[in-house]
Amino acid sequence: MAIRPATHSGSWYSNRTQELSQQLHTYLIKSTVKGPIHNARIIICPHAGYRYCGPTMAYSYASLDLNRNVKRIFILGPSHHIYFKNQILISAFSELETPLGNLKVDTDLCKTLVNKEYPENGKKLFRLMDHDTDMAEHSLEMQLPMLVETLKWREVSLDTVKVIPMMVSHNSVNVDRCIGDVLSEYIKDPNNLFIVSSDFCHWGRRFQYTGYVGSKEELHEAIQEETEVEMLTARSKLSHHQVPIWQSIEIMDRYAMKTLSNTPNAERYDAWKQYLEITGNTICGEKPISVILSALSKIRGVSASGIKFQWPNYSQSSHVTSIDDSSVSYTSGYVTIEW
Repeated sequence: MAIRPATHSGSWYSNRTQELSQQLHTYLIKSTVKGPIHNARIIICPHAGYRYCGPTMAYSYASLDLNRNVKRIFILGPSHHIYFKNQILISAFSELETPLGNLKVDTDLCKTLVNKEYPENGKKLFRLMDHDTDMAEHSLEMQLPMLVETLKWREVSLDTVKVIPMMVSHNSVNVDRCIGDVLSEYIKDPNNLFIVSSDFCHWGRRFQYTGYVGSKEELHEAIQEETEVEMLTARSKLSHHQVPIWQSIEIMDRYAMKTLSNTPNAERYDAWKQYLEITGNTICGEKPISVILSALSKIRGVSASGIKFQWPNYSQSSHVTSIDDSSVSYTSGYVTIEW
């Protein structure tokens, strides 16, 4: 039995059991979400070091409809270190270590998924990732201790829940649709939950992104007219701009959230892709979010308002006021599905 070690323990988060548990439990208690939220089956949450994003992350986990009937949790995260196309990589480990207790992987389901084929050419839609790739990636690992702490908080035994960690890189629209077909069947089962790991805007020259909009109206007009947003440079005269950079970042991030919240389910995937193309917003989990949107678009028997995105918290690592500054945005979201 291969156990994935907690490779980011002691650096991205504490490796001391009591200290880590107290930190995460405090975040959950302070989140002010009166959860779990009934039928909150999917959450979107960040994956930075807990001292940066933990308070925002906790809003997502406090919302999650995590109860004793839950048997399986899918965790989807982006790839930060390797590039691959038109496949989902699944953890090949059977168990995942955290300082708070280990999580078991649903190895039987992983075997089922790796046999799924793309209908047009018979290529595999899923494959197992190698151990080194798995251990290097933080987007999946950063969800694990918070998940364990939340399970304990909700009095759900670690022995009764299994996880399926999935890494997403670059898919064509057709592959997203095929993967959506597969995952939609699991979304329909109320015993399954989904965690989508994503930070929002990475702003600054070190991230190669300096997008700027002066108002919600300006961004809306850019989306409607399909014109790219302004990119600030060292020569940009910020005194001529309407709002500070950090507020511009928030306008763009909240427009992304609004796009997911207000677009009809059948159109949400395309609207999301259009938003990303126009703004260039560096939402690192945009690909796993796209996969989930594709899966949700396959759900039938749900009313027009039956799939709802809610956003209980938002934060930034710093308030950018200069082209020389940088920041990363964190948002907590959850999706309720009412049949």
